[in-house]
Amino acid sequence: MSEAKKAPVPGKKVVPQKKQLPTQPKGTQDVLGFDKIVVPEELLKIQLTLEKMQKVIEFVKRTGYLYEPLTTAKESKVLKGGYRRYVVAKIIKMDQVPVVYEY
Repeated sequence: MSEAKKAPVPGKKVVPQKKQLPTQPKGTQDVLGFDKIVVPEELLKIQLTLEKMQKVIEFVKRTGYLYEPLTTAKESKVLKGGYRRYVVAKIIKMDQVPVVYEY
């Protein structure tokens, strides 16, 4: 048996839906504000290269989101990975950042 096709409703224009870009990178478990994330002292001492930071900035400006979530501890929210993305997100004044939890 074939399914009956839905007839268009008179007076309503059928507009094809555009495929939306994801607003968060794959694997994101949560989004956090910068005030919730604790950055360890040893990360604050890292000298980030402008060249690598520029690549991340360009990606975010082009797509509107980070390409990968930051990694934080579930309970303490201590940053475990993604310091460069964290700094870039602060530079471009993102309100929140995507995170994945390390248990």
